[in-house]
Amino acid sequence: MFDFVQKNSLFIKVVLGAVALTFVGFGVGSYTTATDDPYLAQVNGVGIYKQDIERMLNGRPADAPTRQTMLDNLIRKELLLADARAAGLMITPNQLRAAIAAIPNVQENGKFSPERYQSFLAQQGLNTEAFERLVREDMLIEKQLAGIASSTLVGSQQAAMFYQLLAETRQVSHVALTPAQFASEVKIDDAAIEAYYKANTKRFQTPERVKLDYLMLSQDKLAADIKVADEEAAQYYAAHTADFAKESRRVAHILLTAPQEAAQRAKVKIEAEALLASLKADPSRFAELAKTRSQDPGSAKQGGDLGYFHRGAMVKPFEDRAFSLKKGQMSDLVETEFGFHVLRVDDIKTPPFAEVRGEVLAYLQKQKSAGVFREQLAKLTELSYQQADSLKPSADALKLTVTHSDWLTREAPAKGASPLDHAKLREAAFSEDVLKARHNSEPVEVAPGTVVVARVAEHQPAATQTLAQVTAQVRTELTAKRATELATEKGKALLARLQKGEALTQNWAAPQTVSRQSPAGLSRDGARSVFATDTSKLPAYAGVTEASGEYRLYRVDSVKPAASADQAQQTQIRTLLAQMMSNAEAMAYVESLRHRFKVELKQTPTE
Repeated sequence: MFDFVQKNSLFIKVVLGAVALTFVGFGVGSYTTATDDPYLAQVNGVGIYKQDIERMLNGRPADAPTRQTMLDNLIRKELLLADARAAGLMITPNQLRAAIAAIPNVQENGKFSPERYQSFLAQQGLNTEAFERLVREDMLIEKQLAGIASSTLVGSQQAAMFYQLLAETRQVSHVALTPAQFASEVKIDDAAIEAYYKANTKRFQTPERVKLDYLMLSQDKLAADIKVADEEAAQYYAAHTADFAKESRRVAHILLTAPQEAAQRAKVKIEAEALLASLKADPSRFAELAKTRSQDPGSAKQGGDLGYFHRGAMVKPFEDRAFSLKKGQMSDLVETEFGFHVLRVDDIKTPPFAEVRGEVLAYLQKQKSAGVFREQLAKLTELSYQQADSLKPSADALKLTVTHSDWLTREAPAKGASPLDHAKLREAAFSEDVLKARHNSEPVEVAPGTVVVARVAEHQPAATQTLAQVTAQVRTELTAKRATELATEKGKALLARLQKGEALTQNWAAPQTVSRQSPAGLSRDGARSVFATDTSKLPAYAGVTEASGEYRLYRVDSVKPAASADQAQQTQIRTLLAQMMSNAEAMAYVESLRHRFKVELKQTPTE
């Protein structure tokens, strides 16, 4: 992943939300190039379609507000790309190649691997052209936002003031007035229930729903039936050991620690270079020099020996060099956050075939099953289309079992049937051809290597429940609503009296100390209320209706200013403030692009 993404991923996600960069989730942003469907939105002539939202969801269910958010994020991304193109920004072939080569998933031993690249593309379901377009778009967005991400400066006085706000503490007690306390005072008559029912008839509709019969073709199940001989698996492992074995290495090192200050660090580097020259002149002195010169207390006494470790155990520069050396080979200087190291690889261990036998067998089974899966999928597609009035021919030919589902709606899958928890399958089930013509659906991929063909077994149209059916539900809802209103009315009345200085007897909870950065169980609205309260005279009081419906009265008994921030805290605060200001500036910039480039909204991305 690009260094920019690593350093600014939060910043980019603030700007583009669920889209972020396409490296955050490949496939996002790969807009539909040709479709008969009308577009949801068009930005500077580029259409964004329902299929693009579905690609982002990847089968996950989502309500209308979530889909609208995704559409908004895609619009922001296309606005940034439109501005980049208008500014004449380009990504050269060399820049593109370097960026792709830097992606860890396409590297082997720290270097670009064409084989891993092709394997990676296959896993993502992308061809080379599509993937390079995604990378190029990411790099263009990087150029557009990098200046904003790094340009905001925060002064020490601003940081100090912000720290005081964050770290100030208040001792707070509360008392809750719950709707349940007032439910007995609420009287809901039949006229109110009928009026509410008539005003909210749509709320009392049972959704359209279907029961499905379906066949599931799974590559994993096909793979499980394929026999692979141990001899074949052992030979494959011998030729591809690095793909399976969790290689461990025994490494010795000599460390000269170095501070972050540049001048001091440069001095240590000169000393480390002299040490390295001594080792190159006489490598046999490695253990001796490790004991006398190394500043790693954990390994120096052992002649620098760190023992065996796998990838992921050490900091990246150290690990990259350790796993690039041959057995017995010594490194040049390796710089990490700790200082300067000289490494020597003393041993390399890979597990025997017996330890990874199951993994190798499963891999070969999956590999061999790919062709079988493609053949059976082609046959399933043909039979389910040619004999569209029944699943039996396909089931008999492919030895599949017809499964029966529970009820499912357009928005919700059937209970206990995970293959049906897929938006594309539900969309197919309620399509004109499947629902009304009662034909088999086309095969729908519900997971990698898993497809489902379904047909409607039962159908119930949407219907409105009668008043008699929902009377109890309406009464409960109206009672809860009125009880919440009473709790708020009573709470506000008590708050007004307390603020006037009346001495009221309340069962206040035990006091707790809270701050803006550690609200200690306060809700967002409760924290805002407590810290917005004027504390020039104590005790001070505040109140808020919580999301649960209860009204909470808060009593602030004391306020303790924050101590002065130390250097590390000041640095953290300045970084946080700079990021917040950059985010706000970036969002303002993206929104300003709406005035430069035409954004046309055609449809709402409903469920």
